[in-house]
Amino acid sequence: MEWLLTRVRLMGRPLAAAVFSALLLCVALPAHAQQTDSRAARADLEKTQADIQRLKDMLKGLETEVSGLESELKESETDIGRLKRESSELEQQIRDGETRLLDLRDQAKALQASLAAQQEQIAQQVRAAYMAGQQGYLKVLLNQDDPARMARMMRYYEYVGQARVEEINRFNDTLKQIQLASAEIVREQAALQSAREDLAVREVAVKAQQQKRTQLLASLQGRSRSQAEKLSAREAERAALNKLIKKLDEAITSLAMPSPPPASTANQGVIQTPGQPTAGNLAFAQARGKMPLPVRGRIASRYGSQRGGDSRLKWDGLLIAAPVGTQVNAIHGGRVVFADWLRGSGLLLILDHGNGYLSLYGHNQTLLRDVGAMVRPGEPISTVGNSGGISEPSLYFAIRHKGQALDPLAWCMLSG
Repeated sequence: MEWLLTRVRLMGRPLAAAVFSALLLCVALPAHAQQTDSRAARADLEKTQADIQRLKDMLKGLETEVSGLESELKESETDIGRLKRESSELEQQIRDGETRLLDLRDQAKALQASLAAQQEQIAQQVRAAYMAGQQGYLKVLLNQDDPARMARMMRYYEYVGQARVEEINRFNDTLKQIQLASAEIVREQAALQSAREDLAVREVAVKAQQQKRTQLLASLQGRSRSQAEKLSAREAERAALNKLIKKLDEAITSLAMPSPPPASTANQGVIQTPGQPTAGNLAFAQARGKMPLPVRGRIASRYGSQRGGDSRLKWDGLLIAAPVGTQVNAIHGGRVVFADWLRGSGLLLILDHGNGYLSLYGHNQTLLRDVGAMVRPGEPISTVGNSGGISEPSLYFAIRHKGQALDPLAWCMLSG
């Protein structure tokens, strides 16, 4: 720096002023660039939020025609999903609360042990002071003929007194910490009790809704239908799904898709060799054949196989049988663009992976993510159920590209 200032002084005033102006400009440029980047990032965020809000508004206006019983089924299964999600959140709160309570009790136990040790220390000092009572502070000083020895004794008594004060202060501080820990334990116990009571209420509500759903399904299945009526119902369900996909494709074309978040290898369970990129870190099209299935289970129906008793109906995805409540994971990073009940699909969640690729997860018991949420590869997004009127718990899983159905087994591995 000194060298630079010396060279500038030798240049003369005009040239020096120009050099300093250039230096100031170089310093100012990064700050200006940062402000520009910040404004651009804020503008992108606001645009994305506005696009997501338009998507939500579009979904609100997208109503499918359903019969009275199907409308009641939608309401019942939606309530079950909501209550189950709230119950899971409460169960997690209870687990976290119990862990905090154990930590607080351990803390209180350690503080009590510390308090006992401090009490013993103070007691020893009191006994020592009592034993020295015959040789009081003033008497000891007056009996000293040597000034240097007297100074040392004064310093000694000063240290002893200071140690007693510090020990008493620590004792009082420990008492306050014990009081605070005890109060926190009481609050945590009250919060846990409240959470348990809320959980019990929701469990009762879930059972009531499940009974209602069973009755609705019995009424729906009890209706006598001809083969033509069943085919018409299936075609109506497929039309509702295709209409939704078309609307989503139109709505998300302007929705900026950020870079996919890093994969959650704990959920994917895919072993990679060192240096090899995981499927979740690749673009969706490049991850073809490398992604895991969203849930482990028996494949009850494959892509292109006959659906039901009519050969004219084909499966456009997979039906994977799994126990109710089994966790469903995202096969790739993306954004939730649909999370609601749809006729024939039940509680359905759709992820947008960019470049026209969508993955669909239907017949869920619970939806764990909302529209607009970004999810990582392997992140939990729902739980297996039997919503949408099916009898056995299964996951409907499909992949679409610009509306065209693709075979999921060409994109996902059967194992891994």
